[in-house]
Formats: sequence, C-alpha cells, structure tokens
Amino acid sequence: MTQPPQLPPPSPFPVQRSHGNATAAMVLGIVGLTLVPGVGIVAWVLGAKALEEIDAHPEAGWTNRDHAKVGKITGIVGTVYFVGLVLFVCCYFGFLISMVGWSSTS
Repeated sequence: MTQPPQLPPPSPFPVQRSHGNATAAMVLGIVGLTLVPGVGIVAWVLGAKALEEIDAHPEAGWTNRDHAKVGKITGIVGTVYFVGLVLFVCCYFGFLISMVGWSSTS
C-alpha cells in the first residue's frame, strides 16, 4: 500500500501580503513630484483608500502601510504643487494679456 505524500508543516509565522494600491500610490506620488505634477491627485486617492483598507482589516496581514502613507503624503504635496503651478501660469498669462491690452490702448 502506498502512503500519501508528506506535506510540510505549516509556517509558525502568519502569511504577510503587500497591498498593491499602497505600492502604486507611493510610486505615483513620487512620479507626481518629479515628472508629471497632475498624477499626485491619483496617488492621494489611492493612498487614502489603501490606508482605509489596511486599517479596516488588520487580520489580513498587509505589510506595507508605510507605502500607503508615503503615497498619500506625496500625493498631497504633488497636488498642492500642481495647483500652485496652474495658478502661477494663469497669473503669468493674465499679466501678459493685461500688459498687451494696456500698451495697445496708449
């Protein structure tokens, strides 16, 4: 009679998983700060959602809560930077248009 194959003993440590949205938020936050300023909004939303999911289900064993936090923070900073950049460009072109209009009336 043949015996069934022997299974390895279970691991004494709980299985830890990484949250995909947390890593994506961190990467998008860094990209939003360096290359594409508008991406910070997406990083902010993904980081906030990942933090909510990680905090709501601690038994799931998510390992990268810090990635979600970094993604959310860099998303906020990237969004503020993007809004400031848009305001600067609008003010700059508004000033140029007003100067052209002022010089043409003189």
